[in-house]
This record gives sequence, structure tokens and C-alpha cells, in this order.
Amino acid sequence: MKGGRELGKRFAPGEAIFLQGEPARAMYVIQKGEVEIVMESEYGPRHLNTLGEGEIFGEISLFSNRARIATARAVTEVRALQLDEKTFLARLHQDPSLAYRLIRKLAQRIYEQDHELMRDHALTVECCPISGFSSYIDLAAFLESEVKRARRLKQTMAFVLLDIVEFETVEERHGAEAGERILRDLAGLLREHLRRTDVAGRFGRSRFGLLLYEADGNAAVQVIEKVRRHFGELSCTTNGEAYPCRLACGVAIFPEHNHTVALNQAAYKALMRAKADPACVILAEPGVT
Repeated sequence: MKGGRELGKRFAPGEAIFLQGEPARAMYVIQKGEVEIVMESEYGPRHLNTLGEGEIFGEISLFSNRARIATARAVTEVRALQLDEKTFLARLHQDPSLAYRLIRKLAQRIYEQDHELMRDHALTVECCPISGFSSYIDLAAFLESEVKRARRLKQTMAFVLLDIVEFETVEERHGAEAGERILRDLAGLLREHLRRTDVAGRFGRSRFGLLLYEADGNAAVQVIEKVRRHFGELSCTTNGEAYPCRLACGVAIFPEHNHTVALNQAAYKALMRAKADPACVILAEPGVT
């Protein structure tokens, strides 16, 4: 921002920029240094985020005319541009890109907060005792909310269905314990290769559903192919008999399939093709359900 540096206010390491509960009089743009955002409660402080150069903070309380919901404190020596409502509007005339950056920041925070709520919910719903993932989620309702979010944020999203092809045969020959071992192995591979923001759920005896956020077809197939390959290298043994299993995977991408039913159907049909295809990972063609 032109002329921003001479307007910057300095804060020493450890100094509070604003305190939780204070009225919001300004927002800030970090020009130098790092700022920690901390929420205080009866259980002690909870670290929410650490922000760096170019980051904007304090805007939500300012625009909503609410008290600060957290404390902002300088981690290092900080220089930050302080903008009240009047100054902010004046800066928009000088630097219209400020509005775009602010909207992007707000959208990203909404996105991250939605994921936090979703992860918190996943910890409270019934979980599969074997895989540890959410068990038998209402797939249609869950997909509906995530498709709406992806559409609102103009982001891609991969929906993946995985199925252990020989699972029932393994259970018949080697018992439920062998089946549980395979499920735990697959769950471990998914935790290893998926990102923290991705979501996995168990949707049947041997079937898992995945949501890979901001992933296009190529990126999703690469990740799932790694999981499939490593899973194929596993070989469990009971009474000296090995029982390797094959993983079939169907992948569909939003917005190539632009509503919930189409996305679900495309992933399911790709999975059915994968179960009969040696390649095992099938990406649904755009618009084909």
C-alpha cells in the first residue's frame, strides 16, 4: 500500500495490540513481524493462529461492531498499519486491491472455521471402532453441504469411493479378526497420505468415502494411487496363508459434476468400473453419470 510504511504503528515483542473483550476501533495490516491470536477462557489461553507480513486481522470485530473475541499480541517486533472505518474507506480509494485482499482473507477464514466445525462434529458422532473414522455418515446430506461450500468459494473438490474388493472372501476364510486388520491398515494409510483438512468416513463394511478439498482430477488420482499401491504391498498372514487385498477406487470431481447427486453417482459408477479394471483407480469423465 502506498504510503503505508510511515503510518505503521510499532509493537514490542509480547506487547498486546488489542485485548479480548475490548471494543473494536480498528483493524490492522502487518507490515513487519509476527502476531499471535489467542483466545482466553477459564481453561487457559488457546492459540488460534500466528500471522505474518501482509496478513489482515481485527476486521471481523470492527465490521460487525462487536467486542474483540480474542487477544492479538506481538510475537516479534511488529509494525502494523492501523485502520479505523474512516481510514479504511480512504485507503480503498488509494489502493482498491485492499478490498480484494480483505475479501480473500475473510473467505479463507470462513473456510477454515467451517473445517474446524466439521472436525469437531466428527469427534462427537459415532465413530467406527476399527478404523476410527466417522461411521455411516448420512452421505447425501454431508455431500450436499460440502458441494454448497465448494460452489460458494469457487473451489474444486474430489469425492472418492474406495472398496476392498476381496474383503468378504478374506473374512469367510480367515475370520473377522483378519478383516479388522485390513481395515486398520487401510485407515492408517489414509491418515498417512491425506491432508488434515481432508475427510474420511466409513460408509459400509469394506467401503470408505473421502473428500479431498481443492483437488482436481490429476491431484486426487495421484494421492489415491499412492494409497492403492501401498495397500497392495501389504500382506497379512493367518496360519501361514497370505491374503493380499486389492483396492478399487472411483473418483469424481466438483464442479465437473456440479451437484450432489451427479457427484455421488459419478464416483459410484467409477468405483464399479474400477472393481472390474486392473488399473483400480478410475476418474469419472466430466459430466458423465
